[in-house]
Amino acid sequence: MENIEEVIEPIQELPVAEEEKVTSLQSSRRLPILLRLTRRTIIFLFLTLVATILFFITGNKQSFLPSNLKMLLKIIASNAIALSIMSFSALAECLFYLIRTKKIKFAVHFFCYALTLAGSIFVMLFSLSVNLLSEGISF
Repeated sequence: MENIEEVIEPIQELPVAEEEKVTSLQSSRRLPILLRLTRRTIIFLFLTLVATILFFITGNKQSFLPSNLKMLLKIIASNAIALSIMSFSALAECLFYLIRTKKIKFAVHFFCYALTLAGSIFVMLFSLSVNLLSEGISF
């Protein structure tokens, strides 16, 4: 048998400078932990808002009971309120990181969260007004 050292080639390790470069590249692409958690929450709330809106539209076409449709409108409004609160906090976080690091990716995130905030406020106002109008105006 041959020596094991001759058969197995020695493993070459990366120099320290290259390891630091790789970790700095990974850390520069990732968002800060609080912003990542906020983004995931916003994505979850946005998708549940879309699902409940689609459920309301299909329920309206299939002639759900008015009490069920009002309940769906209340769920939509509360989900939109939660989404607007989280979008506002994400705007504040992006503004902080944009001022601190001056990176363009935070400006893009800021713009996306601003659109999400505007959309959620619009959906909230629309669902609350439809709910109010469905109860009727009495003098």
